[in-house]
Amino acid sequence: MDVFWYALVGLLLTGYLVLESIDFGVGMLIPLADTEAGRVRLRRTIVPLFLVNEVWLVAFGGLLFGALPLLEGELLHAQRTPVVVLLCAWFLRDAALWFRHASPGTAWRRAWDAVLPVTSLVLAAGWGIVLATLVRGLSTGDNGRADATAGDIFHPFSLLCAALVVVAGLRQGALFAGRGLPEGDALRARLDRTAKVLTPVLAGLLLVTAAVGAAVTDSPVTVGVVTAVAAVCVYASHLARGAGRTVPALLLGGVPLLALPVMVGFAHGSTVLATRSGAGDLALSRAIADDASLTLLSATVLPTLVAVALGQVWIWREFGRPAVRPAFTEA
Repeated sequence: MDVFWYALVGLLLTGYLVLESIDFGVGMLIPLADTEAGRVRLRRTIVPLFLVNEVWLVAFGGLLFGALPLLEGELLHAQRTPVVVLLCAWFLRDAALWFRHASPGTAWRRAWDAVLPVTSLVLAAGWGIVLATLVRGLSTGDNGRADATAGDIFHPFSLLCAALVVVAGLRQGALFAGRGLPEGDALRARLDRTAKVLTPVLAGLLLVTAAVGAAVTDSPVTVGVVTAVAAVCVYASHLARGAGRTVPALLLGGVPLLALPVMVGFAHGSTVLATRSGAGDLALSRAIADDASLTLLSATVLPTLVAVALGQVWIWREFGRPAVRPAFTEA
């Protein structure tokens, strides 16, 4: 049962990263829209969905606290700097989506239009770095606890994984936003070209990440297999996109976003927080909550998660469909 709870926590984080990557991508692509109408149309593709996607992150944090309380404390301590940056970017990104139309002034809107792509980029890159440091293993602080140092954060493998999440998010965002725009639309053409250019870039990043990961981690087989599967899925996504099948293209294009959480889960076996020295390692058997807490979680959290998942499916079916609308200008 320990593995079940650890896997469920990882599944919630993976769900957040895969779905929210679309929001990251669309946010980063806002500069491609050179008209007010285009910016409004891009923004509206994610406004109904970004809060729904964030439910996965809230559920991840709650279940991490309930099922793996010691891991949450050690993880927040080790990743305190990246976590603070991610939280600030998260709040500003949501503010950019909520507050853009709070004032009719052009300067006000342009300011939030500048905040949105920057914070979306920080969020995508930040999650790539956090997960990469966990795959590679953290440094050990003077107190013997795991610690993500500047060397861990700016290590080439971490930067590669940051670029991987950014490029995958951009491609997902371009595919998702472009499908709701009319044929012949200039913005749709720019989004289509962006997705086409990013496909080989993403595949190349996966190959380079596999090579570097095999050299700097203790799990070269895990890194190699996961990235190879992701690269194949990128190629399959390209074929599906060429055949006009956008939904399969999006599903397959989301696989590279699965790669890093899967690597975290399999890279260190039963060690849920690994250090390169081994001094600050945290084993799953130590991190898991007591039996009484897990029993309570089984009775309360599991049914709630099922209901949330069903609700998410309904919301995506209702608000995630492409709705082609003519361009318009807000008053």
